[in-house]
Amino acid sequence: MESAPNRRTPDAPVVPDTLRRLLNPDYPLRREDLIWALDYIKRKVAEGAPEWTGLDRPRLLALFAAYADLAMHLLRRQDLHGQDMERLRALLLDTLP
Repeated sequence: MESAPNRRTPDAPVVPDTLRRLLNPDYPLRREDLIWALDYIKRKVAEGAPEWTGLDRPRLLALFAAYADLAMHLLRRQDLHGQDMERLRALLLDTLP
């Protein structure tokens, strides 16, 4: 039996509405949105959120690589559009545990 897609398990991390909206393919990403998401992730890691502290080293390194790739992309590009936006959304998803 599968669980409902929107139903959380007791130990699942709470995903803020803003982050959920950014992951929606119908939402047009803006540079400020991605900067907010990177800051959110940085704060959660710095706070020692359980969804981050329980990760094994290979998974944590993979998440960091996606985080760094997303940050570098934002530094190199000023505008977001089309396939670029899809790639950035995929990278954002890859930064989450």
